[in-house]
Amino acid sequence: MKNQKLLLVIAVLLAVTLFACKKSGVTSAFDKSYDAWLSYKKKVNNNYAYIAVEDGDNSHAETKITVTNGEITARDYAFYDSVYKPDSNVTRQVLTEQWHESADNYTLSTHADGAQLFTLDDIYYRAQNIWLKADQSKNKITFETNNNGIISAAGYTPNSCKSGDCFIGAKIKSIMP
Repeated sequence: MKNQKLLLVIAVLLAVTLFACKKSGVTSAFDKSYDAWLSYKKKVNNNYAYIAVEDGDNSHAETKITVTNGEITARDYAFYDSVYKPDSNVTRQVLTEQWHESADNYTLSTHADGAQLFTLDDIYYRAQNIWLKADQSKNKITFETNNNGIISAAGYTPNSCKSGDCFIGAKIKSIMP
């Protein structure tokens, strides 16, 4: 009887352990990416910049966020319109707006446009706790790691979206020290 109880306890613990360790593909990919981020962050002493991108109908925007010692110190924005030249049958990106904000002169977050003031730690937090938890029956979930294993896209697009600019989350073109 005592051996049966011991075997039952061991079986229950083993089952709980096996089920607790099972992860979805997104969670596993997220964990690998988060580990890559922590390694990179340590390597660069939490000093880095990244370029967030937003694409709309006939437009493109890039925001460079600069982080020094874990704090956002600058935000640079560039907005491009797509202009079609019928005589040459070429579409070009034309810079139509550009600005710089800095913590040094207290101008951070003074413009409405541009990527939000998030560190990559903030983006990983929002990805894990908000964007990747969106209802999969109502949204297309996106998670990509094209920056040497570090996050390049995390978010969701509502299935009801009719235009190409409904993505909620972050898209990161590049990360640099």
